[in-house]
Amino acid sequence: MIAQGDATELYNKALALKKERKCSEAIPVLLKVLELKPSNTKALNDIGWCYNETKQFDKAIPQLQKAIQIDSSDAGAYAEIGYSYYSIKMYSLAIGNLNLANRLNPKVETTLYYLGLSFVRLNSKADAVKKYNELSLMNSSYAGKLLEEIKAMK
Repeated sequence: MIAQGDATELYNKALALKKERKCSEAIPVLLKVLELKPSNTKALNDIGWCYNETKQFDKAIPQLQKAIQIDSSDAGAYAEIGYSYYSIKMYSLAIGNLNLANRLNPKVETTLYYLGLSFVRLNSKADAVKKYNELSLMNSSYAGKLLEEIKAMK
């Protein structure tokens, strides 16, 4: 039997690696944590983030889906899976998940930014401008970046 402390110790090691942006090293540690504690939503979110960070979006999505199945109020998981879908050009799925994240935890700059970018990619200028306006009201550095994308729309 594996002690609870082993999973916690491994998770803390993975977090330290993630914090240093050493996701390639953190992923195998997080996989071990999830072997020991498959319903650890924090570890599921972290491995999803690391997979996204290493551009392994196809591996991020199932991990984040598991986190959402366990806790349907996890705004971070919705935001992260929204980013995964955005990255693989599945913009409608990105918008659905990012909107859920925004409802659960409003005014998160990156969520609003990727929502806006998804609207830009789907040529929905009015919706993209709404997200730009929200970011502007927050004095977000993402507002200018989104505005550039909106201006580049045809």
